[in-house]
Amino acid sequence: MKTKTYLPNELDIRISGRTVERENVLYLSHSAAYVEFELEGKYLAAEFASEGGGADFQAWITVYVNDMEIPYKKFPLEAGKKEYLLWENNTEEKAVVRVVKSSENQYAYAAICNFILDEDAKVTKTKAKEKHIQFIGDSITCGFGNEGGAGDPFLTETENPLRAYAALTAKKLDAEFTLISWSGIGVISSYVDPDVEVPNTGVLAPRLYPYTDYSLFARMGWEMETYDCSKDNLDMIVINLCTNDSSYTRDHEDRKQAFKEEYAKFLNHLQASYPGTPIVCCSGAMNRLLMSEVCEATKMATKPESPVYYYQFTPTRPEDGEGAVGHPSMIRHDIMSTELANWVKEQNLL
Repeated sequence: MKTKTYLPNELDIRISGRTVERENVLYLSHSAAYVEFELEGKYLAAEFASEGGGADFQAWITVYVNDMEIPYKKFPLEAGKKEYLLWENNTEEKAVVRVVKSSENQYAYAAICNFILDEDAKVTKTKAKEKHIQFIGDSITCGFGNEGGAGDPFLTETENPLRAYAALTAKKLDAEFTLISWSGIGVISSYVDPDVEVPNTGVLAPRLYPYTDYSLFARMGWEMETYDCSKDNLDMIVINLCTNDSSYTRDHEDRKQAFKEEYAKFLNHLQASYPGTPIVCCSGAMNRLLMSEVCEATKMATKPESPVYYYQFTPTRPEDGEGAVGHPSMIRHDIMSTELANWVKEQNLL
């Protein structure tokens, strides 16, 4: 069979999520960034590049064909450049293909260098949904360990953002979504162990958010690129940040006050970046700490022309089970998404 090779920008494909294009290579940045298109043909492969990440922290790619619920194929990216078969059929067929980065931004990168198709194949961009929600969060939003079980260690293999509450909420609201999420991250402190008394400020949500891909640019030694928010047409922003901050704030009132103030400042930045877009601030996904501070921060930041809302998830139940390292199971994620989607509908926010 004769094939033809195309650069990603030579094909009529739909790109979802924050991505970077450098020297004709398309980097899928945050969790669940994907490309989607209708393929009329019988063969599809892609050349990917990655730095590997070791056995536990490789970049993972999930391919969906027609059925967007059950993966057609899932595989890790090896170090360097390599060609991977995505789909093939004995006869020419029309199929909707979605190629998703399942692992998160802070681990190995995933870059599409080329697509390889049978020479007569045709590719057409799929149509996006009318509504678009952006989710900003930590490991919970990434789907950290949701395909693992209680007692399992974390592996990027068991991280599935499409089965996490954010993507599920968007699906239940019939909306497109973008994730900007990073495990362990916080507003004033990322996660710290119980005996640590200083904040972990190496990477914080307000610091990485303004950039297209903070992690990739830092690793590549590129000059940081500020993300152009005017490219987005957001209908709602959802923030789920505070779980990791609570590992540092604990019962210290001064730390909780600092968290509240910085959270409100971050909301102000979002309001300036996306004027008039409603913002929903969530808490209670894994613990019940800093909930009042998040609620108070929303009141500090809300404006008639730029409203901010507070939503509190119901407590986790023992019967919901656990994912890896004490994180939400897929049962818990589904419950959270149903609760949030129903609340958004009740508030008439979309």
